[in-house]
Amino acid sequence: MLMIVPYSTYYLGRLLGFNPDLARNTVNGIIAFLIGGPHMYATYTRTIFEPKFRKRYWTIIPMAFIIPSLVIYSAIFHFTYLLTFFFFWASIHVLHQIIFIVDCYNERQKSFLTKYSRIIDYAVVLSALYPMAMYRFTHSTFKVGEQLLYFPEALKVDAVWWIASAIFGISFILYAAKTIREFQLGIGNIPKTILVTVTILATFFTPFFHELDVAFQGLNSWHSFQYLGLTWYINRLRYDRGEISLPVVRKLAEPGKWWRYYGVTMLAALSALSVFGILILTQSYHHLTFDQCYYMIILCFLLTHYFHDHILFTHSEEVRTEASELKHEAASVGL
Repeated sequence: MLMIVPYSTYYLGRLLGFNPDLARNTVNGIIAFLIGGPHMYATYTRTIFEPKFRKRYWTIIPMAFIIPSLVIYSAIFHFTYLLTFFFFWASIHVLHQIIFIVDCYNERQKSFLTKYSRIIDYAVVLSALYPMAMYRFTHSTFKVGEQLLYFPEALKVDAVWWIASAIFGISFILYAAKTIREFQLGIGNIPKTILVTVTILATFFTPFFHELDVAFQGLNSWHSFQYLGLTWYINRLRYDRGEISLPVVRKLAEPGKWWRYYGVTMLAALSALSVFGILILTQSYHHLTFDQCYYMIILCFLLTHYFHDHILFTHSEEVRTEASELKHEAASVGL
């Protein structure tokens, strides 16, 4: 359901007489306030607001200044490159989270799964988005609003999307075959299969839509909802083990206080949107476009969130321990 809400809202806006630009920007604003913004601020309860994490991964401190500085500079002087980089990293980030959840399910049956099986899961998840995306890049139709994203002229050949399609096609055939075989052997995992299959469908068809930023908000909503739940649950595990250092973060992780956790992240999102509002009101002074103002503010925090999650998903020994417990907890309740 979350996948279809953004585009449905966009068409509702069009039926109400909004022009395409106003309709898509309305959708972007609603998603940023209600779920997209909160999910990226939730990250900081595990990273920047955890002294032990800051000490072990000290690079998050300088990057907290470097990333926003680069975003602001790029939004003003190299907006097309900034958007292109953002959409590329966003696609990897969303799929990385799906892989993490797939591994949570795999933990239930790790004694039965081969490395071959895991690689196929990863391959089909990571490749489904790109056949149509590469087609649109090579045919110069990958636009955000009226902004055409950058793609090297030398790569604007049909062979690029043919290769992307072949990789996905082979991955999907192998995935279907090995999944059928796993269920025949009695080791098939129904929740994981549903998750991977829905991911394939969602990511494969998203680039077909005309308004790409609205379509990708469907993926963003689904991803952000998952992320808010995962972060809340991991913080609950950390709370039970007494591993949260700051009292204010402990308050957000107390049993039954999910509304407090969500409320604080919504306030953070509202603060960012307020700064965006100031930029819009002062456009006559700086002459930046609506999209430049919006992405300048959002990406300062969003790309920092991506950097933190790269550490959380791939490098942090503390979080690997949390993830392992999360996997076992998920298995115990049949998730």
